[in-house]
Amino acid sequence: MATRQESRHASSAREGSPLLRRARGKFAEVFGADLRSLAAFRIVLGLLVLADLALRATDFHAHYTDAGVLPRSQAIESGLIDAWEFSLYLINGEALFQALLFGLTALAAVCMLVGYRTRLSTIIVWVLVVSVQWRNPLLLNGGDTLLRLLLFWAMFLPLGAYWSVDRWRKAAPQRLSMVFLSVGTIGLLMQIAFVYIFTALLKTGDEWRVDGTALYYALNLDHLVTPFGVWMSQFPDLLKVLTFATLGLEALGPFLLFFPFFTGPVRTAMVLAFMSLHFGIWTMMEIGFFPWISAFCMVCFLPAWFWDTTGARINAAYPKFLPDVTRGFQRAATALAGVYPALRRARPSRTPGIVDPSIAGLAGGEDRATSAAQTAEMPREERAGQMGAPGGPVRLRSTPLTNLLAAFFLAYIFCWNLTTGTSFEVPDRLENVGEFFGLGQTWSMFAPAPPDEASWPVMPGTLRDGQKVDLMGVTRGDFGMYAVSWEKPEYVAGVYETNHWRKYLNAVNGDEEYAEDLKLQFADYVCDEWNARHKGPEKLDALKVYSVETETPPPGRPLSEEKPYRDFLWHYRCS
Repeated sequence: MATRQESRHASSAREGSPLLRRARGKFAEVFGADLRSLAAFRIVLGLLVLADLALRATDFHAHYTDAGVLPRSQAIESGLIDAWEFSLYLINGEALFQALLFGLTALAAVCMLVGYRTRLSTIIVWVLVVSVQWRNPLLLNGGDTLLRLLLFWAMFLPLGAYWSVDRWRKAAPQRLSMVFLSVGTIGLLMQIAFVYIFTALLKTGDEWRVDGTALYYALNLDHLVTPFGVWMSQFPDLLKVLTFATLGLEALGPFLLFFPFFTGPVRTAMVLAFMSLHFGIWTMMEIGFFPWISAFCMVCFLPAWFWDTTGARINAAYPKFLPDVTRGFQRAATALAGVYPALRRARPSRTPGIVDPSIAGLAGGEDRATSAAQTAEMPREERAGQMGAPGGPVRLRSTPLTNLLAAFFLAYIFCWNLTTGTSFEVPDRLENVGEFFGLGQTWSMFAPAPPDEASWPVMPGTLRDGQKVDLMGVTRGDFGMYAVSWEKPEYVAGVYETNHWRKYLNAVNGDEEYAEDLKLQFADYVCDEWNARHKGPEKLDALKVYSVETETPPPGRPLSEEKPYRDFLWHYRCS
C-alpha cells in the first residue's frame, strides 16, 4: 500500500483558509488515527495472534491434522469450506506440514509485533490466520471473525511508522506528524463500531429492551459461565441494571467514539468503557478470546490527547523514565542487530541528550527532519508530503488507489452487515468477495435474546467387557476409566477442555446437513484414540451421546427441582 507526496502549493492554499483548515483538522481528529495508537494496535495484534496460536496448538492433532476429527477431504466434501475460502492448510494434512504453518504464523506475528518489515509481515499474518480459521470453521466464534477483520484493515495502515524496528533501522527518522488520516483509518474505526451498532440492532427481544433479564438468562447458561458468573446470577436486580447499561453502551457508545466536541477526553472515556465491558464479560463467561480481542483492539481509538497527557504525566512523575527506556531499547536493538546482520543497516545516530525517535513520541515529541537522500531510501508509506512550512513534520498519506480499495471494502462490509438485520441482500457474485477476503460477519451476540435453557453433553461408552465409562475425557486428552455421571457438574463449563471443543461438539450434535458426517468422523476419532491406549476387554465397543438439559425459570422463581432432561442424540459402534 503506497503513499504519495502532496504538493506544497496545495498545502499552502489550504493554509490560507482558517475555517477549512479547522474543519480538516477536526475531521482528521475524529476519523484519523494517531501513529502511536496504530503502533500500539500493531503490538496488540501481534500478541493476540501468538496467544490464539498457542491456544489452538493445545488441540493441534485433533483439530488440524487428517488424523483428527475433521480430515481435509470431509471438510471440503461436506461443504464446510467454500471454494472461495482459501486455506494453505488444505495443501497437506500431515502433522509436520501443519506444524510448519503454525511456526511460520508465529514468526510473522513476532515480526509484526516488533515492527520488522511491518507491511509484509502483516499481509503474511493475515493470510495465515485466515488459512488456519478456514481449516476447521467449526471452531470459530465472533472473536475469530473480529481478529481476521482487524488484520485485514491493518494492511491498509502504516503500523510500522512508530515504535518499530523499521523505524529504528533508518539513519535519521523523519519528523512525523502524529496524525494519519485515510479511508483505511475510517474503515478500521468503522469496522469496530459496526460490531456494536449491529449487535444492538439485532437485540430485539424483550429480555434486552423491556424486561432487562437478558444477562440473567445469559448467566444461567451453565456451559458458558465462570464461577464468578454463577455467583453474579444470584442478583437479578443488579443484572437488570447491567443489561440496560450494556445495550445502551452498544447503541450509543460507537457514536460517542466519533463525537466532534471534546474529542480527546470523550473518546478516551469510551475506550475505557468498552474495555471495561469486555473485561467484565471475561470474568463471567467462557467465550474464548472474544473479550480480549474486543477489548484490546480499542487502542486504535486512543487520541493524541491521551498520549500527550500520559507522556507529560510520566515525564513529570518520573523524569528518567523515557531516557531509561530509550537506553534499554537501544541496547536490545544493538544486540538484535548483532545476531541478525540485516538489521544493522542505517541505524540511527545517538546524539547525547536526544531521546530516540521510536520512544519520544509517547510524550508527543517530534523527530528530526530527514534529508532528501535518506527520504528516498524509506518505505513508500513514509514518503509523504511536507505539511506546513519547509522542515515541518511530515504527514503520511495513502495513495488514491489504496483509498479507493479501502472505500470499496468499507462500503462492502456495511452492506454485508445490513443483510444481518434487514431484507437487504448482497448480490451472489459479490458474496464471493466476502468469502475470499474473510469479510463475512454477523454480530448476533445473544440476539435477539439469550436462550432460557442450558445443557451439557454426556458421552457414555461401552467396553468389550460390558463396563460403562465416561468418554468426555477423550476431548481433554484424558483416557482414564471414569464412571458415567448424570449429575450436574459443579462447574459445567469445565466439561469442555477449550472453547474450541465446545463449538465443535455443538456443531457435531446439531441438526445441520453436514452433522451426520461429523458424527461418524468424531466417533471414529474417539474409538481410535481410546483403543490405541487400551487393550483386550478395555477396548471401546460402542458409544452414545446425550445432551442433558435444564430450563431456566424467570427471575424470582426458584430453580426447578425436577431432574435435568436427558436428550438422546446418537450412537455409534466401533468397527
